[in-house]
Amino acid sequence: MLRMRGGGVNRRQALRRTFGHWMLGGLLLAGLVAAPALVGATGGAAAASAASASDPRGDVRAADGDLDDFTFNSFNGDYTLGRDADGHSTLTTVETFDAQFPDVDRNRGFIRAIPEKYHGHPTELTLLSVTDGSGRSRPYSTDSEDGLLLVTLAGDDYVRGQQTYVLTFTQKYVTDYFADTNDDEFYWDTIGTAAKQPTASATASIHVPAELTPSLNGSTACYYGPAGSTNRCDLTSTPESGGGTVFTTQPQRLAALENVSVVLGFVPGTFTARDDSFFASGAAIASLILTIVAVLLAVLAIVNRVTRLRDAPGRPTIIAEYTPPRGVNLLLASVISKHPQRGPAAAFVDLAVRRNIQIVEQPAEGRGSAGYWLRFVTPAGLDPTELALAKQLFGEPLVSGAWKQLEKRDTSLARGISGLMTSARKGTVTDGYVRSGVTVVSWLCLAGVIITAVGAFIAGGAAVSGDYGSGWPYLLFALSAVSVVVVFFAGFRNPLTAKGAELRDYIEGLKLYIRLAEKDRFEMLQSPEGAQKTQVNAPDWGQVVRIYEKLLPYAVLLDLEKEWSEVLGTYYENLGTQPDWYGGNIGTFNAALFASSIGSLSSSVSSSLAASTSSSSSGGSGGGGFSGGGGGGGGTSGV
Repeated sequence: MLRMRGGGVNRRQALRRTFGHWMLGGLLLAGLVAAPALVGATGGAAAASAASASDPRGDVRAADGDLDDFTFNSFNGDYTLGRDADGHSTLTTVETFDAQFPDVDRNRGFIRAIPEKYHGHPTELTLLSVTDGSGRSRPYSTDSEDGLLLVTLAGDDYVRGQQTYVLTFTQKYVTDYFADTNDDEFYWDTIGTAAKQPTASATASIHVPAELTPSLNGSTACYYGPAGSTNRCDLTSTPESGGGTVFTTQPQRLAALENVSVVLGFVPGTFTARDDSFFASGAAIASLILTIVAVLLAVLAIVNRVTRLRDAPGRPTIIAEYTPPRGVNLLLASVISKHPQRGPAAAFVDLAVRRNIQIVEQPAEGRGSAGYWLRFVTPAGLDPTELALAKQLFGEPLVSGAWKQLEKRDTSLARGISGLMTSARKGTVTDGYVRSGVTVVSWLCLAGVIITAVGAFIAGGAAVSGDYGSGWPYLLFALSAVSVVVVFFAGFRNPLTAKGAELRDYIEGLKLYIRLAEKDRFEMLQSPEGAQKTQVNAPDWGQVVRIYEKLLPYAVLLDLEKEWSEVLGTYYENLGTQPDWYGGNIGTFNAALFASSIGSLSSSVSSSLAASTSSSSSGGSGGGGFSGGGGGGGGTSGV
């Protein structure tokens, strides 16, 4: 017995189309953004598409009348089934609509929506002609949208009364094999369950040529009514001249959104199924070739990265360092150490411990966080970058005693510091810390991978649209997009020179020292090498404080300010002193509170600057089918 479980087919096809469109658009955008050259705006187009999908007439609808308020006196679908030289099923359809429009100037015609796919694959739908009942051509226009061919049967003039429209079109791959029935079936909707007008008399005729008639297995069915209806209708067969057979339905009165579906069963193997495999599509093969080229370009970019764009080797072994590098400001150090987001906060602390500015903590009110003020003291010892930073904070001219409040959102300060960070990055090249890594190979790889990736997306999109290759085109989309990203990041970087690598490793040495146990740190300071570097033979606690203060900015830079502030605070506490460069609400000095305050300052500066920048799958011929469960069909609406 043949059964029909087609309710989920249209839903699966819709989900498949939606996912395919999203995947293609998302990956294409990712590839082009990585390029970085193109930004596309798709939101408006998507909204327009959704709107027109729900009402294909768009803004043509009259404001004061319902364009769907007309009827069909009759509908006849004449279907000629065939088989081509490759064994694929073919179909020639002639639809005749006898429309009855109201006797007012309201309608110019109507829209016929014809599904372009059957069971998820294209049917190569080709509209041949649109005529009236006498064979004269009628004006029309077409548009393809959401798997439907929308045929607008209208001209510039209004139509009244009885009007006849005859559409002739061809399709391919209109049958399918159903495993549960072991049948090849032609399961077809006629006027479709989306027709918004009632039809006084709907009929259908299916012509089976002589070459196919022997393959009929006797299983036929007819259903009518709204989508999902199992109401049966009569389907009679009559021999035709030449040995063919014609199947005809009896006239059926249909309400709006009602349809007639017909089913003819054939012995299995009557028709050759459409080849949906990956290599059956030239577009899919093209996308594979282009993706391979994109991947090879990504490999070339990686090879270029590890050969020509490598950082200089630097130190063979990282050794602990306990004095700041000479002639290096914190903004430059933040770029070389790859901590640019912490550079400004570290620079503020550096100016403070060198007594160029003073940091004053304002106690928190209620549940709020503490605020911070900076007071300018002196420009002595500042390099040009640090002097520019001071001017960003306190303005020009620099006046001793000037104050600056660090606000939660300070767009002007953030913009100025962003400019200083840009200058610091450029300075790494001009000062010899890094060398330009943009080569001809980099540009050739980038241009090539963009071209091939876009080509792969277009070809793959055609394969997806044609329902070829299952999930393989999506994998190629991903590989192409990843190739673009790899080329962009691998091919465009400025590698460290020997000078830059030395500074990088020196900063790593500071990090190593900060993480040492205090006993090990003090022993290093007392060593001959330590005495030479610090110019102190036997450091007392006060001298250790001065040395450790200079390392605090680098602790902030390396996200170790909490640990180092506790160490430094312990020395202040043991000496019974407080830092003259930091004024906080700490009363009697407490190392834990001091460490917490420094950590809060660092977070406050970083967050402030960041915030300111910122159809059926089973048979239906045996009685288990329903109206709207087959291919074809579609709908109508006024225009």
